[in-house]
Amino acid sequence: MFHPVSLFVPFMVLLPNLLFFRRAPHNMSGRPNPSLIFTAAEGIGRIGTMIVPLFFAVQLWHGYEIISLIVMILALLLYYGGWCRYFLNDRDYGLLFKPVMGIPVPLAITPVLYFLAGSVVLHSILLFMFSIVFAAGHIPNSLREHERILHRD
Repeated sequence: MFHPVSLFVPFMVLLPNLLFFRRAPHNMSGRPNPSLIFTAAEGIGRIGTMIVPLFFAVQLWHGYEIISLIVMILALLLYYGGWCRYFLNDRDYGLLFKPVMGIPVPLAITPVLYFLAGSVVLHSILLFMFSIVFAAGHIPNSLREHERILHRD
């Protein structure tokens, strides 16, 4: 069954990405060279994390659900902080991968944490599995791109 309120779960992560596509980064030298396997996992995970939440209701009845919601909010705040840093600093491509508060590739790790916590709030094993697949592709590809950027400078 479709749950309209659950639209907010994927939309909150998707929002800054939509702005990214409208305002391309500066200082992007060369093309990223992601791994085919990691890219496939990232794509499958991304599709799953965007679609699966629509079919599960948000449930906030127990303490662990509230804690998971707090984790979601904190992950989203860190995620938005990384995006704000990027947009406020002339859309420098390297900022998409630069650590924040000691967190490597925060724009890859924080959405994964967000969706993992979301799987608890939605009581969705399927979202949990897609979040793991997404993490298995998105984080290594981002780390790889971060290394490429470090070596070009």
